[in-house]
Amino acid sequence: MFRTGLRQLSRQRFYSTVSPFQVEALNKWKSTPRELVLSDSFHFEKLSDLYITLPTRDGTRQCYQAPREASPLGYGHHLAFFHSRVPESELREDGTEADFSPPEPFTRRMWAGGKITWDPENPLIIGKKASATWGIGTVEQKGFDDPKKDPMVFVNQRIDITMEGKARPSVSEERTHVYISNTAQIKKVPREVKDIPASSDFCFQYKPSLATLFRFSALMFNAHSIHLDLGFTQEKEGYPERLVHGPLTALMLLETAVFHNPGLQLKSFEYRARNPIIVNRASTIHGVWNDNTSIRLCCLRGPGEETEGAKKTTSTSQTAATPADGEKKKRRKLRKETYSSYIYKVLKQVHPDTGISNKAMAISTPSSTISSSASRLKHPNSLPSRRNKPFHGGKSRQIVLPSFPLAESEATF
Repeated sequence: MFRTGLRQLSRQRFYSTVSPFQVEALNKWKSTPRELVLSDSFHFEKLSDLYITLPTRDGTRQCYQAPREASPLGYGHHLAFFHSRVPESELREDGTEADFSPPEPFTRRMWAGGKITWDPENPLIIGKKASATWGIGTVEQKGFDDPKKDPMVFVNQRIDITMEGKARPSVSEERTHVYISNTAQIKKVPREVKDIPASSDFCFQYKPSLATLFRFSALMFNAHSIHLDLGFTQEKEGYPERLVHGPLTALMLLETAVFHNPGLQLKSFEYRARNPIIVNRASTIHGVWNDNTSIRLCCLRGPGEETEGAKKTTSTSQTAATPADGEKKKRRKLRKETYSSYIYKVLKQVHPDTGISNKAMAISTPSSTISSSASRLKHPNSLPSRRNKPFHGGKSRQIVLPSFPLAESEATF
């Protein structure tokens, strides 16, 4: 039996940079059940720190409103709670914790995306206690049989957050991290984003600074060096500057939707990271409504902040004379890469009282780090007249985000 298993692993080694013994260790790790239960309280003080960190709530765009005891927790604000507390000596080389991380050589972590669903009848409450149960949902391997690709391990964590004294979760979340080998070469070429909308119903511009990254890292109890250490980010990861947290961009998508639509009630939100957002570069989040039932959100980089690769492809496309049709298409594709941003995927889950059918909705957002989508349950009376329309049952509706010439890379999901 041992020899048979070894021969199978050896055949996989022929296609992969991962050794047979590392594959065996990964399979053993996958078959080992893991669960973590963390308790926390939604303290007024910590929420105040979060509010003053978010440009939507820090008092610069509108009057500051402090967290209110006994009121529902804001959408996505649970991200600042329920963090594993381990000694620094147990962190990995890049500062990340290893609670749900695969074994060597998959030590480099990136936040790939996630999904959040809320129970509108059972919200998390500010000032109250809750517990979060963590576990691993699925583990997916990619690139193990392709000699042209670096092997990657996608770990999907499942988190259920339940208020003290309650039987069912108020929030259920899925977080997907991708782990790559410590020797893998990450491609810095911006991903293409297709079908980017041309206009938006609302937008919010901000520039995540080093102070923003430090504060959010502290709130998340996150020591990942890619957000804090310039030398590490440049020498180990190959990026020109520190990167903005994936969950921060996801949270800003939710914040933008609520900022422009007070009273908005969401049931689900799904996002996916596609390309990195660099610190100290302006970003604009755009939102588009469709028939008042769902929102499509997109985060675009500020103008004139293309990556070196994007600049290069632009200049190249401007130099050729009369290219053939195939070359023209290729250049049009490359030019799109100078417009980039996030693409967010909206999982449309409408409130059952509206009679609207549930349906997953694909959203396309350009370059940066995440894609997201939100579905609307109720129609707040304070929305602009364009959206002050009654619900119409029995018909699916989707929201699309705009594409503005502001970013650095593109992605489609």
